Amino acid sequence: MKISIITPVYNAVSTIEKTILSVITQAIKSELEYIIIDGGSNDGTLEIIHRYADKIDILISEKDNSIYDAMNKGISRASGDIIGIINADDWYNDKALQIIEDIFLRESKIDIIYSSLYNYFNGQYLNTFIPGNLDNLLFKFTLNHPSCFVKRAVYEKIGLFDLNYSIAADYDFIFRAYLYGFCFHYVETPLASYSLNGFTGQSWNKFIEISESWRVASSFAKQTSKDLVSKRQRFYLVWITKELLTFIPKKFIKPSIAKDIKDKFRKAIGSLPSDQYGVW
Repeated sequence: MKISIITPVYNAVSTIEKTILSVITQAIKSELEYIIIDGGSNDGTLEIIHRYADKIDILISEKDNSIYDAMNKGISRASGDIIGIINADDWYNDKALQIIEDIFLRESKIDIIYSSLYNYFNGQYLNTFIPGNLDNLLFKFTLNHPSCFVKRAVYEKIGLFDLNYSIAADYDFIFRAYLYGFCFHYVETPLASYSLNGFTGQSWNKFIEISESWRVASSFAKQTSKDLVSKRQRFYLVWITKELLTFIPKKFIKPSIAKDIKDKFRKAIGSLPSDQYGVW
């Protein structure tokens, strides 16, 4: 078996080395192919990448149209049976590739592995994201992409990332894979660590995420029952209302404080309604 790992990067001089080391220090029996797709960095990122040239199988540095365009370039060039994508703000946890190697070798029917995820903010551990129910993909993305490892055959069947999405292309891809009937396998051990300081963690991008997420499953939703369509409409109304109400407070309340507030509510009532879509 061969595992291909792709890192899309643009001007990430402060984080790229940690990402690279988290890949090349993984101990696995399978062949490892490492691909870095750089968007034309000019902040010293390329100089750091070149330090590890002997561990990088493919390096492309050129202007791209988006992070998903960079991912598609990497997938198109990957020769591995399994493909993982880890962004330059994020990193794999110890033994992550060994875990997915063992599972894919043992369970040939599995097509996509995903896991819980460690969240970090300003370099400090914040909490652990627990994925939501796959059935709720009709409403929103219930996984986190850095924890996903996908058989190359999945991309060959359903295509690459749709560049019409700037934030939700990974949600769109996973939703298409789910509808196609591919076999998903959940791993409780967090395989990756995710930085909330990245692009998707920025406040305004939440509204882009909501808009694009609505588009992802809208066509499919129209083919379902009217009750489910109405439920989805209510879900998005609540989601955007919540983001509007918390937009200003989020600028002043640290993520660690927001986490403590959520934890107190969960302790008092058992769980939050949103937990079925993923526990942050």
